[in-house]
Amino acid sequence: MSTTTRNPPCRFPETPMTLRLRPLAFALLTTLTTLSAAPNVARAGDEEATRLEARGKAQRYSQKTTDPESSIDTGGAAILVHAPIDEVRRIVTDYRHYEKVIKPFKQSKLLSRTKGVSEVYLEVPILHGAATVWVVTKIGQPVKVGNEERITARMERGNVDDFRATWKLRAVDGERTIVKLEILVDPKMPVPSSVVTPELCTAADKAVTGVRDQAEKNHSTASAARAEPQNVPAEGS
Repeated sequence: MSTTTRNPPCRFPETPMTLRLRPLAFALLTTLTTLSAAPNVARAGDEEATRLEARGKAQRYSQKTTDPESSIDTGGAAILVHAPIDEVRRIVTDYRHYEKVIKPFKQSKLLSRTKGVSEVYLEVPILHGAATVWVVTKIGQPVKVGNEERITARMERGNVDDFRATWKLRAVDGERTIVKLEILVDPKMPVPSSVVTPELCTAADKAVTGVRDQAEKNHSTASAARAEPQNVPAEGS
């Protein structure tokens, strides 16, 4: 009976040096494994940002209205802004100048501000301009919900049965922000959701696009100013 001789596995000789290097090699392997997995986590977390950036314009959507329920669906839009979230927030909370930046709003007036809660008068045309919604709303300070900030407006009084608006801001990184606006208008006249909601989506689209354009303009101007060389007086002048 023949026997087969197997080569012994290759092994490095154990020396004091290899024994000292073994923990270092293990730590290096762990770090490389973590780094290789990190991009996948980032891509998964920023899937929405990647999609919106590739789109290059607002993405409209609608959803059932809850809390409380309504027969009118809420219309919304989302967009990616190449500006930090602080710059975006300044525009979204500048209620005095909505009609200049956020085109769906025909008129906006800051009536009062008490303990961070703003009372704001808004006018918004609906039904292709056939009617104008006016409301006085209470708008609270930004509230952190998960990984985004929310700024919610609730109607106090107006010429509609219901009006709600919620801004949602999420920082993708230090230079990019996702902005969403979700709007509900329930007119007193009997108009079906199939007529009202598409207009709400259009209004939300125009609003987030206006915020994007102004935020990117402000950010570009500020970046250019920072990049300009400072005039330093010559010594002895």
